[in-house]
Order: sequence, then structure tokens, then C-alpha cells
Amino acid sequence: MGFWDKYFVRRNKHKNQSVPTVLTDIELFDKEFLDATARYTSRPGEDMNMRFRSEETNEIIPFAQAFPEQFDEWKTVKSIWDRRGIIYQILDKRIGDSMKLWQQVERFNIDRYPENALRFAEEYAGPSDLTDANFHLAVARSYFILSRYREAEERAEKALSLTPNHHRAKVLLGDICHYTHKPQRAHELYNDVLRLKLPAATPTTMKIGDLVGFHRDIIHSPVYAVAMLKSSSEADESVWDALAGEFYHYPQFRLAHATFLIHKGEHLRGFTKLIILSREMPWFKEGVINSYSLMQQLGLEPQMNEDKVRLEEILRKEHWTV
Repeated sequence: MGFWDKYFVRRNKHKNQSVPTVLTDIELFDKEFLDATARYTSRPGEDMNMRFRSEETNEIIPFAQAFPEQFDEWKTVKSIWDRRGIIYQILDKRIGDSMKLWQQVERFNIDRYPENALRFAEEYAGPSDLTDANFHLAVARSYFILSRYREAEERAEKALSLTPNHHRAKVLLGDICHYTHKPQRAHELYNDVLRLKLPAATPTTMKIGDLVGFHRDIIHSPVYAVAMLKSSSEADESVWDALAGEFYHYPQFRLAHATFLIHKGEHLRGFTKLIILSREMPWFKEGVINSYSLMQQLGLEPQMNEDKVRLEEILRKEHWTV
């Protein structure tokens, strides 16, 4: 049993488990719409009361009926992160202009556009934003996703200098410290958050998704999540897959997920995740190098010449060696 095991609830192995309710596409779209709205606005744990009414009857209608074209597209998409992206585009037109700048920056971050997030922040930041801890936290997250850890650390420290007990800033700074070889500081920051968010009276058994998930807003950290997954005997492939939807905008988590699959002998599945990571986030050194190395090991260069050329060009440009 690892240290992180105390946070897991063991699965019920008996046959008389309750059967989960199967939602219709319309019901699932409603559920994912409200979930995506909370993430889009960076409001974890809040009850999203957004509803749409029929122009003809003024009655509340499902989101699928309010946005039929997007609903049809959503039905063709398998991954939760890409389905959320469809909903984010709806929200851009409906509420995007009403959000604060830091929320807009985070919207780009969670949709895997950290470079756009930084450009947006630089272009529109005003005096009030520069004194807002949430703004510096959002920018720090952009830098972290881009693996620019020095700049990420400066911004996270700035956020904490403005709001010393900002728990999300502490979580992100802990993640940054993990990658800047300051493990003791990282542990202190995580423990500060846990003491704040999980008082002594809180039960110690908790599902990993509850502890690190967005909506409970306890310690929503890709680094912490990976540490728990690696250290617990309860963390099988299904748990990794479930948490991928929480941390898919972090290349660090995606690399760990691919590595987990490779170590399990799922070489092609792991390689597929790596190659997609290298396409979506070509700035992430470890993703590019591991993609190219595994392509060679699996002998896939002849049938993947386009990706081979692309990866070699990145390696040359960045002066990275395999």
C-alpha cells in the first residue's frame, strides 16, 4: 500500500452493484453543457443555472434543441475534451465578452491554446488585472503548460504575493516546484492546501477523482494526480482514462498517461497518445523526443514518414537530441 492509497475507496467486487443510469444523448449534452460552463468560467463546485427558452413558447428547452448544429457535431465526437471544445465555442458567443480577463485566459488554457492565452493576456491586460492574483495565476498556468517553468514560477509567486492564501496558486506553484527541482517546497504547498481544504475531521478515504477533480476544487493538479496514480494499487487503466478528461490540457499528464500504457505493454496505444501530443503541443520537448524514439523502436518510420519528417524538423529547430 502506497502513501496515496488512503485516499482511494476500494471498488466493490460484489455482483450486486447498482446499475448506472444510462442518459440519452439530449440528457448527456445538457449535463456536459453545464459541466463545460463551470470549467469555461473557472467556477468549480457552483450550480450552473444557465437555461435557454424557446422563442415561440418561452418554455425552457434542452441545450440540444437550442443549438441543434453543435449538438449534431457533438454526437460525432468521442473524446470529452473535444466535445467540451464544441460547447466552449457556443459560450464564446453567449457569455465570452462578459467574463473577466483572467477567466478568458483560463478558457484558452483549458482548451489547449496556451500561446493564444498569453497573447490575449498581453494585449488586453489593464492596471486592475495586474493587481489581480487570478490574472497572474492564469498567466502562470499558460507558462506551465508551455513548459516555461521560470516564467510560470514568477507569475505564481506574484499571485501569492497579492493573495497569500490563494489555494489554486499554491497548487500550481507546487506543480512548478516539482519541475524546478524543489520537491520540499512542493510538498509544503500541497500540504498547506490539504490542511485548508480537508480539515482533520474529513474522512480520509476519498476517490481520486474527487480529490484531484475540478469540481471539488481541493487539489486540482496534474502533478499530484500522477503521483497518486503511480503510487496506488487501485489506479488501473480505467482510472487513468477517467482522469485524462481532467488534465488533457497539460502535456505533463499526457506524457505520464502514455508512459503508463507503454509500461503495461500497450505500446501502440501509448505511442498514439505520444504522437498526438507531439502534434498538438510541439513545444513539449519530452513529448517530441519520446514520440520519435518510440517510432524508431517500433519500426514505424516507413509508414509514418510525414510524422517522421515533422518530428525531425522540430528536433533540428530546437536543437533537441534523442
